[in-house]
Amino acid sequence: MTTHAIKTATQAVIRAVGGVDAAASFVRVGRSQLSDYQNRHSPSVVPVDVAIEMDRCAQEPVILAAMALAEGYILTPLKVGQGDLATDIEKVSHSFNETISTTLRVLADGVVEAHEVVAMRATLSSLHHAVGQALHNLRATDEKPAPVALRGVA
Repeated sequence: MTTHAIKTATQAVIRAVGGVDAAASFVRVGRSQLSDYQNRHSPSVVPVDVAIEMDRCAQEPVILAAMALAEGYILTPLKVGQGDLATDIEKVSHSFNETISTTLRVLADGVVEAHEVVAMRATLSSLHHAVGQALHNLRATDEKPAPVALRGVA
C-alpha cells in the first residue's frame, strides 16, 4: 500500500483546519506526530480515528477517501443533503482543476510513475465524488414541485 496519497491528503486537511497546532488541539496526538503523518520520509501514517476527527473538522472525508483509494475502493456517501447548486458546481470546478493540474504535472516529464498514478486516481476519485454529489442533489429537485432557488439569483 502506498502512503504518498494518504500523506498528501493528511497535509491538505491539516492546512484546511488551520495548521498543525489547530489540528493538535482536537485530536489525540500531538504536533510532532501530526507532522510525521504528513512527512513522506516518515513511516508513520495517520491512524483511522485521528483521520476521522480531522476529516470531520475539515467537513470532507479527504483522508478517509485517500485511505480507501489506496486499497482500491472509493467512498460513497450514504446520504447526500439537498445542497446548494452554486456550492456543488464550485466543488466540481475545484476538483476538475485539481485533476487537470495533477495530470499536467504527471505528464510533464513524459514518464508516469506508480505514485503519480495513485495521485491521478485520487484526484479523479475526488472529481467523481463531486460530480456524483452535484447530480444527486439536482435529481433530488425532480422529486419536489417547488422551484429550485439559486444563490445570487433574484
